[in-house]
Formats: sequence, structure tokens, C-alpha cells
Amino acid sequence: MTTRTAAASTVVALSILLAGITVATSAGSPIKWVSVTLGTHQFGVLRAPDAIVAQAGPAEVGFKKNGRGCGCMDGPAGPVLFDVAKNGAVWVFDVINHRLLVWQAGRPAHPGRTIKLTGLDVRDFTLGRDGTIYLYAVYARPPTDDSGANLWALSPNGKVRWRAHALMGRALRIGPSGALYSVGAKRASTWTPLTTSTGRPLSLAQQRRGTTSFQPLAGGMHLIANQLGSHEVHFAIADRAGKVARAWRIASRTPLGLAPGVLTPALVDGALIVQLDLSRPGGATEHTIMRLGNRGATGKSFSLAANALCCYDAAGMSTPLRVAFGHLYQLRTDPKTGARVARYSLR
Repeated sequence: MTTRTAAASTVVALSILLAGITVATSAGSPIKWVSVTLGTHQFGVLRAPDAIVAQAGPAEVGFKKNGRGCGCMDGPAGPVLFDVAKNGAVWVFDVINHRLLVWQAGRPAHPGRTIKLTGLDVRDFTLGRDGTIYLYAVYARPPTDDSGANLWALSPNGKVRWRAHALMGRALRIGPSGALYSVGAKRASTWTPLTTSTGRPLSLAQQRRGTTSFQPLAGGMHLIANQLGSHEVHFAIADRAGKVARAWRIASRTPLGLAPGVLTPALVDGALIVQLDLSRPGGATEHTIMRLGNRGATGKSFSLAANALCCYDAAGMSTPLRVAFGHLYQLRTDPKTGARVARYSLR
């Protein structure tokens, strides 16, 4: 395929993706792509963390004692969910012991407090700006009069504020206005609002009406991510009218792809922070973190292990990542050493 043909097909593909927000990609106003070429990926060159901001020894966090290592055939064998609060505290869900572990900012040695979630089957959690704990959860053994509501809002000390029925996908995330979203409820790329910006639950009808095909960003902007073959990925930021403000075309000699649910792309100092998975057939997969600016990649991209979780398996359970305060955070678990959260500067 020639460069001109590839560019033309790319515009067509992006136009189809953006049809839901009426983007105009006419010949008179073509998308201005910024090309980023990664070349051949060097596996095994992993960045060391700048700091460990939370850690718990094997006696402080639960792991399955099945004698078969950390297989995930019957559910997580250890922690796989975490988040970073607005005040810098680190939260990890200790799935085996049905509780949240909380580390105060600047005190990484041991969790400072715990919040029991006994009797709940928790699939995901995230933290609101006001400290609300949002859970995607159901009762492990529901009472006979249970409504089956799957969205829980808890106060910072764990008391139930309300429950509601929600259209759940693979993850919970907080949007730019402070509203809670479910990612992937309809399709892998969809974002469904579950609450107002003030944290009140939306009805199922309101959730359906508010579902968008793209990640919402501040100022009414949207992020579009698109995979074109096994060696090319596109990102674009569009405004309310559907006009593409910035767009990046990333190509690699090594097979690369999007990994939904690992890292939610975020803007840091005007640059877009994204993560891609690079892999070799029958071999390793690594997360590559990139900082995309107006002229391409800004700063040096770096790689992290995709199998830093005890519960990692060949089915695709990847190491979760979060962006907060200009840093990237990575959860790491091992039944011999416990759980840790590593921090990397993005500036």
C-alpha cells in the first residue's frame, strides 16, 4: 500500500469512527496527522520505577494458596484492582480478604487503614473527586429481598450512600466533569455516564442516552483510538462539532496494539499519555508508554512489564496502570513479596 493510499484509507476509517459526532473530513480540510515511527522494539529494556508509593508484605495482603502458583482459571489469585485518590492516597482491593487497603500519601511502608467489603463480589472500583468509593459489585449471596443493583456509592469510611442499577462494562472511570462512567458497556470503546457530575445516580434511560463512542476529555473534547492492522494505531482528539484538533499515526515494525482497560489515556501538561502493547509471536508482551504532543512523541517513551500481576495469564490479564499528578502508577503483585504500587514521572 502506498503512503497516499494509506492516508486516504485512514481518513475514511476515522470518518466512519467519528460519524456519531458529525465530523467533517472534506478534501478542503484534511486531518493533519502527526506521524510517530517506533521502529523495532527492544524487549527486556524496562524502566525502573522512580519510587514505590505503596507496599504490603505477603502477610498483609491475600493470595490464593492453591499450590499451583497464580493461575486465574477460577478468579483472581491476588489483587488486580487499584486507584489513586485526589489526595494522593493509594487504594488496592484485597480481593481474597474482601477489603480495600489504603496507604496515605508519603507513607508507603504499610497500609494505614482498611475498609471491609465482606459479602460483596466486587468486579471493579474507582474513587470520586469528593472521596466517594464507587463499586461495581453484587452480593456474593444476595438476600431474598435484594434489588440486584450493581452500582454502589460508599462514603470514604465505607458506609453505603446509595445503590443503583447501571449498564456496566469492563471498567469504572471518572470523567473530566467528575461524573462516573462505565467503559465498554455497549462496545469496547463506549463510555456510559452512570452519575451526574455531583455524584447522583442516573436512570438506565439517561445512561443509554448519554452513551458515547469515544472517551470524553475536558472542554467538550473527545478522544478516538483506532487500530489499523497489526503495525499501526491512530489517536485523535476532536471537539464538540466533530472537528479533529490533533491526530497521531503511530507505526511500528514490531506488532503493536491497543489494550483496553490497562491505561485510560490522559492529558498531562497538554500532552496525551497513551499506552500500547508490543509483542513478538509466541513471546513477551510489554506495555510501551508514550507522550504525544503537537509535533509527535515528546520525551522518551518507556516500557513496562505486562505481567507484573500474580494473576497474569496468557488469556490477556494485563498489569493495570493509572495516571495521576503527572505520574504513572503500576500495580505489582507476587505471593512471595506481596503487593506494591510503583510510580514513574511523566514529565
